[in-house]
Formats: sequence, structure tokens, C-alpha cells
Amino acid sequence: MVRAWTVRGGQLGEREEQALDEGVVIAGWEEAGDLSGCGSIADVGEILARAYPDGAPGTVDNWKHQLWRFITMETGDLVVMPRKHLPVVAVGRLTGGYEYRSEAAPGFRHTRKVEWVRPRVERAAIGGDLRDSIGAFLTVSELRRRDAAHRVETLAQTGVDPGYKGAVEPPSSPEALERDVQEEGTRQLTARDLIGLWGWQRRTGDVIDLVDRELATRGLRVSPHFTEVQLDGLVTVSAQHTTLTGETAQDLPGTDTGQASTHGSSEDLSRHWRIGSLPFAREVVTVGYDEPLSRAITRMVQGDFSQLPVVNRSNVLRGVVTWESIARAQLGRRGETIAAALDPHPHTAQEQEELFVRIDDIQRHGFLIVTDGDNLVLGILTASDLADQLRLRVEPFILLGEAERRLRRLTDRLPVDDLPTGSGVRRTRAAGKYLTLGQYPEVLRDDVCWARLGWPYEQDDLVRRITAVKDYRNELAHWDMDAPETKTEALTETKQLLSLLKLIDHDPRP
Repeated sequence: MVRAWTVRGGQLGEREEQALDEGVVIAGWEEAGDLSGCGSIADVGEILARAYPDGAPGTVDNWKHQLWRFITMETGDLVVMPRKHLPVVAVGRLTGGYEYRSEAAPGFRHTRKVEWVRPRVERAAIGGDLRDSIGAFLTVSELRRRDAAHRVETLAQTGVDPGYKGAVEPPSSPEALERDVQEEGTRQLTARDLIGLWGWQRRTGDVIDLVDRELATRGLRVSPHFTEVQLDGLVTVSAQHTTLTGETAQDLPGTDTGQASTHGSSEDLSRHWRIGSLPFAREVVTVGYDEPLSRAITRMVQGDFSQLPVVNRSNVLRGVVTWESIARAQLGRRGETIAAALDPHPHTAQEQEELFVRIDDIQRHGFLIVTDGDNLVLGILTASDLADQLRLRVEPFILLGEAERRLRRLTDRLPVDDLPTGSGVRRTRAAGKYLTLGQYPEVLRDDVCWARLGWPYEQDDLVRRITAVKDYRNELAHWDMDAPETKTEALTETKQLLSLLKLIDHDPRP
């Protein structure tokens, strides 16, 4: 069975041209000698231990696994070499076994022969999940999840990734996640499944800090950061890259992915309000540069769109057409293709950007096209989407404030001496302070208070409702960024409680 591997061309891409010119893949580890006699992974470990006596045990162990992969890959297996400074990858097929070239320059001696079947595949033509796997910081890693081998085979034949629509099975524990990354270079899972490894379902501020610490302790990084995507959005976990590539120390600041990490440079941004965490439209209707303008007009009318992104065959953004640009093209008789109405400078944003920084742009232009680092169209965020999200985020606080105001007004008639002493209820009122939402269940459980109020509701049911609403308020107060989307039952409970309170608490007439 054919397998697929990533073999990088050096921390700075220094081995790429020679690899393509000579039809080989090349591993680094210049201090390690000939591995031809190694019959087991332990043999490789012994050579590395002698070559790098000062290396950290965990790092040397990781190198051992990578070099063992390199010398045991089967002839006929597929290899992918990402280009460091170009938006392409090279796809080839192994045609020979491991060779040690003692006469070659240091860092260029461990080789495998390759037929480069397709040396320039656009990264944008590869699905984001597979691109992230290829972008692992390890020098040698296997691509084996989500039909990777079949997809790389198709890339080699056609230059197009058929993609994968199936579910992503998460690891069973943080230890399993760490093990998967060590064995494969990367591990993909949803943001929901990632925080679920530590027993959480939603991303509160405390949970975010906890998971960040746990990942750092295990030497792992996640990209995009799990706060930058929706809960069911995919993230890729990989090893910290600074010691695991087998490159020389002076090369370590670079990366082989051709893309900069976005999270490390944006630590000051709000983790709760990123563009990627909003549920913007990800199934975007697009048009091609050379298509007739009438096609864009038809699609915009049918979909009630104000704009359409213009892309190339790999879905890379080339511009946008709007009703305004179409009108200018037709009035100026520029032609009947989309190119005639193209605005080549569309307003774009990336998922990791802080939402509030871009709100003015969304209001001014009506939309932002969401792209990735390769300018690949991921979705579109409109002013209407933003308004819906702001309503969704603000509504719970308005409802909670209104419910608490009415509870306060309804219970103010209770004499202080009749209030229960538990939870500091009587002491709070005696000091002239307002009760907290968490104290009202204590008041309503008290039979004397309940009788004095005379509400036409079931006592236990109302206590249950207020307790549920109190819990919801507490989650929001702890910056549960997913609560508006995932706690619809609690929001409904809050609305129902408010309806019940309005029936017995009438606002004074003006």
C-alpha cells in the first residue's frame, strides 16, 4: 500500500534546488554518519546519541523517529516537498532506497532518489487540512489521516486535491495527542475536541489559559489558535519547531512552511472576538476572471448578493465585482467579461484578526472577504452577519439585566425580617444593597416569602428556572465565548422567565 510523506528541503529551503535538480530528497542531521547499516530504530538512536551527545533526550528521540522514517520509506511511496519561498509544493515518487553520500557537503548526505512527477503544485490547490499537515515543522513526517495518500496521489496525477468530507476522529487523551504528533508530525482535530481532551465543552477565559499551558508544557503548538476558529473548526497541533528539525542552530529561526505563525504575533488581540470565531458564510459563490459578466449578474440577482469574489481555478482571490463596479463597466462600455468590472483591490481580512479593529471597514464597505495566508478564499463576512452576531452576543445581557431588575422590584416588598438568613440574603438587604441573582432562589425556596409574594406559579418550577438563569449568567460573566451559540436552551429559559415575570410585574404607565 502506497504511503505519503513530507520531506522538507531545509530550514531555509537550502536543499530544495539540489533536490529537484538531482531527483532526490535530502535529510539534514549533518553530524550523523551513514545509516545504511541500521536495522532498527534503536540503531539509529545509537548513532544520533554519539553524534549529538549534548542533545536533549526528547529531541534526539524525535530525530530518531524522523530518520527511521526516512530510511525505511518504501520505493513507490509518494513524497511532498514544500517550497520555502514559493507558494508551491513538489510532489514526487520514491524510486530508490537510502543512500549516504559521503562526498556531499554536510547536511546534504542522507538521500533518497525521487522522480518529481509534479514539481510545482500550487499550495492553494490543496485542501486546508492537507496543507496544514504538509506544513508540519518536522523534517520528515507521514501524511496518513483523512485519505492523505490517495489525495497526494491525485495531486501527482492531476494537480488537484479531491478533498475529504469525512469526520475527524480526535485522540483519546492529551497523552494520545502528544504521541500522535511525535509519530506523525501533526494531528488535526476540531477546537471542540481539543478542549474536550481536558474535560471542557466551551472556551471560557480560564479554559483557554489552561489549554494553552498544557500544550506548552507538552511542547506542542496549535495553528490556527483554537480561539480563532468556530468550535467545530479544524486546528492543527504540531511540535514546537525550534529543536525538532535536525537543522543547524543558525538556521532555527526560520520555518519550512512558507507561512508565518499568526498566533504568536497577535498575543495582544482579544481572544474572544476574532473574525474566524464568527460563523460567517464559508460556502461562497465565486466567479472566474474570464467568465461573462452576465454570469456574475445572474448569480448576484439569484442569491441577493451585493458582491462576488473573483478567483482563479485554485480559488485564489483575484478581485471582486460589485453592483457599483458592474455599473461603471457597463456605462463605460469596457467589455462583457468579469475582467471589465473587476475591482482588483478587494477588502480582505484573515481569521486571526481582531474583529473590533475591522468593524469600521465592514460598515464602510459592507463586507470583508476572508482569506488565508495564500490569499485563498475561505468565506465572506458581511455587515448583516456582523449585526446578527452582535445581536446574538448582546441579547443575553439585556435579557438577564431585565429579569434581574424585575426580580428586584417584585421582592422589594418583602420585609427584611421575613427574609431567610442563608446565603447572606437578610444581611445584604439590611445593609441597603441589592440581592444578587444567585440569592433569589434562596428567597423563593422560603415558604414564608413565597406565601407573601402570592405569585400564581409553581414554587419549585420557578426556583429551578431562576437557578438555571443564574448559572447561565455566571458562564457569561466568566467570558464563555461560545455561550451565545451553544447555550440556546439557557437563553430560551431566560426569555421564558422574563415572560413570567412581566405578567406579575407591570411597568408604571407614563
